[in-house]
Amino acid sequence: MNPEQVDNSISGQGILISFYGDDFTGTAATAEALTQSGLPTVIFTEPPSPSYLERHFPRVRAVGISGTARTLPAKALPQVLSPVFVSLKAYQSPIYIYKVCSTFDSSKNVGNIGRAIELGSEIFSPDFIPILPAAPKLGRYTIFGNHFAAVGDGEVFRLDRHPSMASHPVTPMGEADLRQHLSHQTKLNSGLVNILEVAEGPQRINSRIDEHLAADAALIFFDCLSDEDLNTVCETVFKRTYGARSLFFVGSQELGYGLTAALRQTGVLSTHAGFDPAEKAGEDRGPILVVSGSCATVTGEQILWAKNRGFHDYPIYPQNLLDPAQRSTAREHLVASAIDMLNEGKSVILHTAIGPDDERIPSMNRTIDQLSLTNSEANDILGGELGAAVLEILSGSAVKRVAISGGDTAGRIQKMLQVEALQISRSIGIAAPLCYVYSRLPEINGLEVAFKGGQIGSPDYFNQAERARTLDFKAAALGEI
Repeated sequence: MNPEQVDNSISGQGILISFYGDDFTGTAATAEALTQSGLPTVIFTEPPSPSYLERHFPRVRAVGISGTARTLPAKALPQVLSPVFVSLKAYQSPIYIYKVCSTFDSSKNVGNIGRAIELGSEIFSPDFIPILPAAPKLGRYTIFGNHFAAVGDGEVFRLDRHPSMASHPVTPMGEADLRQHLSHQTKLNSGLVNILEVAEGPQRINSRIDEHLAADAALIFFDCLSDEDLNTVCETVFKRTYGARSLFFVGSQELGYGLTAALRQTGVLSTHAGFDPAEKAGEDRGPILVVSGSCATVTGEQILWAKNRGFHDYPIYPQNLLDPAQRSTAREHLVASAIDMLNEGKSVILHTAIGPDDERIPSMNRTIDQLSLTNSEANDILGGELGAAVLEILSGSAVKRVAISGGDTAGRIQKMLQVEALQISRSIGIAAPLCYVYSRLPEINGLEVAFKGGQIGSPDYFNQAERARTLDFKAAALGEI
């Protein structure tokens, strides 16, 4: 990923796409989509100024801000999101994205997408807000307004019958009709361009948008079953708005593919412009540290796969990390065990659950009740303890690569690692890439970290992350902090 490989036809165009990701794993997946599509992309944990980008990352053409809005109380969103949206607007991009999880899980009280949309509308002042949560490459589809998601590479479920999402511990999805679901989070009216209308092409799509706008629908959902549907919607919406009003698009990480294609189709981005995200083999990085705070079925299968093939398995009991009386001892034990195994050359998995039926989950919930904690407070404590453990393990071992599973977990751990920016290192399957870390902590700067959503990846994902060969950070970096 040599910066000199960036095509000169991209240079000097400024920031073409600016985006905020509502969790860390999804932000990385969006950056992966943009990078694979040819846009040099860097993610920041705090919005840099335009002048900072010009000085330190002049070749970057897409900028992401990683966040935790997916897990925040609705009342906290204005204070968190509005300043970020103002900063994004200063980049004067033709496209702004609010990246949501491709399962659209959210609620009135936690991770309120409707409130986030209202705040974005106030800042960006778009004519309307397109919403496309589908991610066909990942097995996420919207048909006649109802959302569907695959379990790994297997069976596709309507969202309210999905084995993990229907019973998500924080934002259970009891409604698959996305308009109906969002109506509990915002008073803004919504419309739908259904799959049959999308298939008819741009003229029909624009006609339906006009009809919805005439009916005072500020939010317009788009059905999507395939990459072709995604590209059609993105190109149509971009052509409609480019040069006129801001495009504030809400959707999954795969908007990165569709909107970069739209930039090319409309001539904003040269069809010859390209950016190769490390085709060279690179080097082996040795054993990997895996930290999982996910209770998803897919991650549970991945943990078992790795455990049965030689990874050292260390079960974490969340109730012990939550309890002030046991916290310190519990962390000391897991850190010592991980360091011993890593220094013996064995990869290590630390996990708080193996699937949604793990007995540790009800035990944790009882402890949360006993300590009178909110879910958000409990997640903050667990994330802080896991982050502190990772720092201690990195200091006591020579590990060069970490995989973190669970978007909520990833967002909290990255704060402990003092991550300032991320750049895609190498893709592993879909939507869970390895990233180079930019940090002012010497032991963290240049570390490779994979941020993986709980529902993402094949059964052998952790093995792939362990064995992937990558370029040295100094040779690959797009800029410096």
